Amino acid sequence: MTRSLGVLVISLFCLLLLAVFIKPELPTQGWLTTGRTGNNSTTGTGGTSIIIAQKYTVSTLDPAAAADTGSIRVIANIYEGLVRFKPGTTKIEPCLAQSWKVSEDGLIYTFDLRRNVSFHDGTPLDARAVQYSVQRQLTGKSTKNTAYAGFVYAPLDKVKVIDRHTIEFHLKYPYAAFLNNLAMPMAAPVVSPAAPRLQSGKLGAHPAGTGPFIYAGEKNGGLVLQANPDYWAGPARGEILFLTIPKADQRVQQLLSGQVDIALDLTFAQTARLRFKGYPVLRATGLDIGYLGFYTDRRPFNEPGVRQAVAAALNYREILEELWPQETRPAHGPLPPTVLGYDKGITQIDYAPDKCARLLKEAGYDKGLSFDLITYEQERPYAPGGGKVLAEALARSLAGHGISVQVRSYPWQQFKQALSRREGDAFLYGWISDNGDPDNFLYTLLAANQVKSGLNITRYHNEELETLLVSGRHTNDPEMRQQIYRAAQQVINRDVPWLVLNHSLHYAATSPLVKGFILSPTDWPLLNGVSKN
Repeated sequence: MTRSLGVLVISLFCLLLLAVFIKPELPTQGWLTTGRTGNNSTTGTGGTSIIIAQKYTVSTLDPAAAADTGSIRVIANIYEGLVRFKPGTTKIEPCLAQSWKVSEDGLIYTFDLRRNVSFHDGTPLDARAVQYSVQRQLTGKSTKNTAYAGFVYAPLDKVKVIDRHTIEFHLKYPYAAFLNNLAMPMAAPVVSPAAPRLQSGKLGAHPAGTGPFIYAGEKNGGLVLQANPDYWAGPARGEILFLTIPKADQRVQQLLSGQVDIALDLTFAQTARLRFKGYPVLRATGLDIGYLGFYTDRRPFNEPGVRQAVAAALNYREILEELWPQETRPAHGPLPPTVLGYDKGITQIDYAPDKCARLLKEAGYDKGLSFDLITYEQERPYAPGGGKVLAEALARSLAGHGISVQVRSYPWQQFKQALSRREGDAFLYGWISDNGDPDNFLYTLLAANQVKSGLNITRYHNEELETLLVSGRHTNDPEMRQQIYRAAQQVINRDVPWLVLNHSLHYAATSPLVKGFILSPTDWPLLNGVSKN
C-alpha cells in the first residue's frame, strides 16, 4: 500500500466513525411548519408508510414539556406509561406495568413491570428507570418547562423501588383518578434514563421511549417515526410520517389525491365530501363541556328556582343544531359520554316553557327577568362558531319567554379576566379534561375548595354533592364510582349551578386502503396496528 493510499484509507475510516457516533441535533421548538408530501411509497422497514396530516405544529418531543396537541400525538407513539387508555375509550389498560394493586387505604399503588422491555437506545426498563423518570419530572432540572408534571403527580408523595420489576407510588391522599393521570402522554411517560442524553437537556431532540415507533428525523417536511423492531408487544411494522397542514381544505385535497393516508382535525362539512366518495370517516366525542354558568352566590341566580327557570326556557339542543349542525354534540348531562359515570338516562332539565313561567312567578319574576351574560368571542372546540354567536342565540331564545339577556363579549384572554372580576350575572365557558376522569370535571369545577383556585366560578356549594365528590376521589372500585357520579349528576341537574350545553366532536377520514385506525376521545391516536393494503 502506498503512503497516499494509506492516508486515504485512514481518512475514510475516520469519516465512517464520525458518521456512526455523531448524530445531528434537532431543534426542540418549532421545527415543523407546513409540510409537503413526497413519494407515498412502500418503505424498506417491513411495512408501509402511513402519512398523517394534522392541523397542528409539533413543538417538542419531550413529554415533560409537551402541552400542545401536535406534539402529544407524536409523543404518544414514541413513549409509554405504566398504563394507557384503551384506544377509543377512557378505560385504563396495562402498558409498561403488566399488573398493579392498590392498598385498601388507596395510598399505595404497587406496579409489576413487564420483563424484557428496552428503551429505543437499548437501556433496559426497570424500576429504577421509572423512578428516575418521575423524579426528572418533579425536579424539573432537565427542562425549564415541565408542563403537566404538577397535575399528573400532584397527589404523589414518593416513589419507592421494591425490586428490579416492582415499584410503589405512595400518595399524599387517596386519589382514584391517579391511574388516569399515569395514562396521559404528557409528563407520565417513562423516558430512558440514559444519562448523557438527559443531562444534556436534549431529550426533545433524542427521544428514547419504549413505544412501537422510534423517532427517525425529518422527511418531506414532516417528522418520521419508524417501527420498533424490538417492541415488547411484538415487532411494529412500517413507518409513520406526521405532516402539519394548517388548512383543512388542503388536508382533504391531499387525502383525495393520495398524498396522505389519514386526515385529522376535519369538520362535518369537510367529511361529507369524503364520505360521498367512499372514504371512511370517523367521529369521536371530545372530553370537554361547553356550559352556561350562573353565579350562585348572588341575585338573581342565588335562587335555584331562577336557575331552573332559565334552563327550562332553553331548547339548547335545537339552538345548537341550528347553529352548528353535526359540529358539536348536545349534552345530556354534566359528563361526556365516554367518561365514567355518564348515564344517558340522567338528563338535565328539559325544555318546558310552562315550567319556566311557573318558576319565575314563584321567584317573584312574573313580570320578567333580566340579566347580563358575558362570553368569549373566539372559536373553541365546544363552540366552533365562537361564544358570542352562541350567547346571542341563547338570548334570542330566552326573549320569547320573558327573559331579557344583555350579552357582553370579550377576546379570550380579556374574557378570562372578566370572569376573574366576576362580571355579569352568568357566563358561557367550557372545560377540556386532561385525564378523562369524572373527578376532573365535577370536583375540579364544582367542589367548594375550588372556589379559591378560581375554577369553581359559579361558587356553587352543596354538602350532599361535596360528600359524593370526595367519596368519588377515595373509592377505587369502578362500579362504586359509577354509582357515586350518577348520584352527583342528579344533584347537579336538580340545583342547576350550570347548564351543560354540548361537547366537541372530532372528525377524521382515512384512505379506503387504511385499516385499523381508531379515533379516540382523547384525540391522540395510537398507531401501532394501523396498516395500509
